[in-house]
Amino acid sequence: MNICKLGAAFIAAVVMSGITTPVMAQESRYDLGNIWYVSGIDVLDGQFENYTAWLAEEWVKFRKLNATHGNEVGYHVLLNTTPRDGEPDLYLVTINKDFLRVAEGLALEKTVNEAMAKDRRAFETESAARAPMRKVMSNLELMELKLK
Repeated sequence: MNICKLGAAFIAAVVMSGITTPVMAQESRYDLGNIWYVSGIDVLDGQFENYTAWLAEEWVKFRKLNATHGNEVGYHVLLNTTPRDGEPDLYLVTINKDFLRVAEGLALEKTVNEAMAKDRRAFETESAARAPMRKVMSNLELMELKLK
């Protein structure tokens, strides 16, 4: 056996035995957590009460159905108390345990649509009807890192 093969065999034996350098053995300083979806909403002038009424009725109902039938674990409506020019007034946050596969998302959509007695077209029509109340400024998808 030549020296290169002997060295490769030694490295393979070390790796297979679980003996590693301290850097390789160091445990991660975090665990992956929930998925947070955040929408930045600019509420148009004179529409704050109308829009928050819709949130309290329809949006919350939708969130609760998603929690019952899917992997949603929470939601928040956050008010930007000191918005700078060009920043949203509200942040709508939903929290899921994990990403949904396409098939899971479609199955959840069907279940929630049936529970709310609406189809995709009805939801899109309602979204367009809210246009005079708000403007969606941004959407973020964030993964929580749980530090150890």
